Amino acid sequence: MNLKKVCKSLFYSLTFLILLGQGKPILSAERVVFNLSVLGEFTVSLDSLEKFEKTGEISSDLAKYTNYLDEATLNQFRGLLQKRFPVSPVLVSNFTKVGIGQTLLKRVGDLVQMEGNTNGFYALRSSLVLSAADPEGVGIINVLRRFPRRDVRLETDGMLELLQAFTALSDYTQTSINAIAQQSNNEATTEKFGNLDQLTDLRKVGQFKAQKKIITFEIANLRQTNQGLTTHYPLEVDFYLPQGKETPSPLVIISHGFGSYQGNYSIAEHLASYGFAVAVPRHIGSDLTYREDFLQGEVRVVLSPMEFVSRPLDIKNLLDELEKLAKTNTSWVMGIDLNKVGVLGHSLGGSTAYSLAGANINHQRLAQDCEQKNPLLNSSLFLQCRGSYLPQQTYNLGDERIKAIALAHPLGSSLFGPEEIKKIDIPTLIVGGSQDLVTPMMIEQVHPFIWLNTPKKHLSVMVPGTHFSSTLESDTEGVEGLPKFLIGDNADLGNAYLKGVTVAFFEAYLNQDNNYLPYLSASYNQQISEEKLTLQTIQSLTPEQLEQAYQDTPPVAIIPSPIQQQTNVTASGSIMEEIANTGVLKVALRGDAPPFGYINNEGEWAGYCTDFIDELGEYLQENYDMNTAIEVVQLASNLDNRFELVKEKQAYLECGPNTIREELSEVSFSNFFFLTGTQFLIKVNNLGKINPFQSLMNVNIGVLENTTTEQFITEKYPQANRERFNASYGRMSGIEALEKEQIDVLASEGILLLGEIKRQSLSQENYQLIPPQPLTCEYYGLILPHDDPQWKTIINEFIASQAEAEIWNQWFKSEVPYVLNDLDDCINR
Repeated sequence: MNLKKVCKSLFYSLTFLILLGQGKPILSAERVVFNLSVLGEFTVSLDSLEKFEKTGEISSDLAKYTNYLDEATLNQFRGLLQKRFPVSPVLVSNFTKVGIGQTLLKRVGDLVQMEGNTNGFYALRSSLVLSAADPEGVGIINVLRRFPRRDVRLETDGMLELLQAFTALSDYTQTSINAIAQQSNNEATTEKFGNLDQLTDLRKVGQFKAQKKIITFEIANLRQTNQGLTTHYPLEVDFYLPQGKETPSPLVIISHGFGSYQGNYSIAEHLASYGFAVAVPRHIGSDLTYREDFLQGEVRVVLSPMEFVSRPLDIKNLLDELEKLAKTNTSWVMGIDLNKVGVLGHSLGGSTAYSLAGANINHQRLAQDCEQKNPLLNSSLFLQCRGSYLPQQTYNLGDERIKAIALAHPLGSSLFGPEEIKKIDIPTLIVGGSQDLVTPMMIEQVHPFIWLNTPKKHLSVMVPGTHFSSTLESDTEGVEGLPKFLIGDNADLGNAYLKGVTVAFFEAYLNQDNNYLPYLSASYNQQISEEKLTLQTIQSLTPEQLEQAYQDTPPVAIIPSPIQQQTNVTASGSIMEEIANTGVLKVALRGDAPPFGYINNEGEWAGYCTDFIDELGEYLQENYDMNTAIEVVQLASNLDNRFELVKEKQAYLECGPNTIREELSEVSFSNFFFLTGTQFLIKVNNLGKINPFQSLMNVNIGVLENTTTEQFITEKYPQANRERFNASYGRMSGIEALEKEQIDVLASEGILLLGEIKRQSLSQENYQLIPPQPLTCEYYGLILPHDDPQWKTIINEFIASQAEAEIWNQWFKSEVPYVLNDLDDCINR
């Protein structure tokens, strides 16, 4: 290995630390130990590094390596050592305690190690938090100084490998830019659009003034918001409506990026000025307020996996609402042409647009990529891989009402993969930036453009554009605190480019006006490009063109290899081995079954099962030598998916009111932890009117549909009238119907009826359960995989532990007489 290259790698090993982000700790680092296979171990003192940072003076131990660096690299090295980032220690502490932050820091900990070549995760987290408290901000030296070990060990081979991967991706990006420019020239020579100088400049404001209108309506769906989990939430939508337009306006819906907000999109008013109605919904689970609350520690989940489903549902529900308003002849809605709908998505909003266009979440591609690919090369994987925790089902998020999509800096290479993106058959525009470090252009924009099969596709590349080049103007709200190299320059110019190209795109493909196709041509965009930020627009690109330009095998596969057949956890190891390897405990919980699992008034998951799972995570870590903190990932289960989640190993257990059943061969159950049975909930003033031991002819009995209780009631009381309620949150609706005397009794397990009364803060004195002994006996157990006896043994051990007993007493102590009464009756049966 070239010695100069080795020394450069040592330089990059140190500067790598700055990408992580009073008082001196009792134990702090004194030396940096470089571990390099070709040279062995050698050290540089931190005093020497600090002296060089402050004065430029090079001590003898540092000179051994800096002698191989040229002056420009040496100056760059010193500049990076002097760099400081002001950041809140609370923010650093909170971020490094959640899944994405821990994953990032563990990856870095493989390279920045403690003694014995052990992962530096805990030491790095400590040093970063302490460094953030420094008034001057976080920098390389103060992070190293606060590392709570005498030596900071840098796995230099790994860092060099990462550096080489970065370099290869950078070189590939550059040669691909040249290939795209050549393709643009090729297309320009064959285009015949006449005199392009006569075209109106679509970057300038159009003829219509926009009126802003805000609507809000409720959506019934489980979602993580900045207020916590909720089963109902408001969707707030900003509308920009062109005034004085005589014909109905096509609708463009803008889906904002993660941590952004509705007002950050001046393009909304710009599109309205050209006669489009524009809607900008606030995605409440991933907007600016949510991100800020997360960074302040007020929200524990950086991005709920369900957000990949909730965002498209926001837009589908919005279209449903507009159709309802149109049927009532609401005047302003009548001015919108709901047969011409397009979506413009930025960043995470691009993923939303992909889903609406028909790309299904690709669970197998996600599982493979999140296991094999390095997110340090593609930081968007940290968000995309949140989708790997979703229950593996088809969510059917596509909407045929969407006729065209425009995507600015989208992410989705692993979330959808070529298998799903190629299914999109509507007009698609993709906009990327050559210096995008958030969603790297080649991986997230250029390759997916090649995967598209739709003949009506366009790729626009800004050089040297960043992730924010097309969405920011002078307003940078939502990106404060980000380093300049991420934001870039020339945002005003990039924003103007995006305005012009999206107006042309939606005019051409929503209004079917071919007069706007010249604006999407290679020759026109070459003509309007400025040297400081060029715009290359093409309609075709092949893998062969990129490979020829790179003159080697690209560092990232243009067309990924087919998905390998995924095996379940136990094919390669037990659940305990999987938890030890990943640090993740995947569980499924109900949100509609108090007191076992429900959403409380603070929007938090609450109930016996929530406390059970948290305590189980600590129990496993304390008793089974887990090397790292266990992250509990909670999936929402329901009556329809609870068995499938466990069968497919998407969850290692499901905790809820699940009757132990012997006939289910594909799942197993733990020992029982609760006993209850079917009873009727009746209002006290109706006692005596209904006798459960008679036929109950014409009695209105409320039941949850498709449940064993409904089956029991149907068989035992065939002459009764059954009022069916949706299984999800059906007890809540049933009690409301009982209160309004729309039904006479509500049938369900007694403990669940009592739990719902308590959740709604209703007076228990107004209700009673009949008969005193339940009509059936239901033994509740945890749903477990059928093929992992070790896991079942561990769970049963925990159920029998003192820790579980304390949780049980906390939730059910007041119900002990009720449980003992049921137990005695059921045993005697």
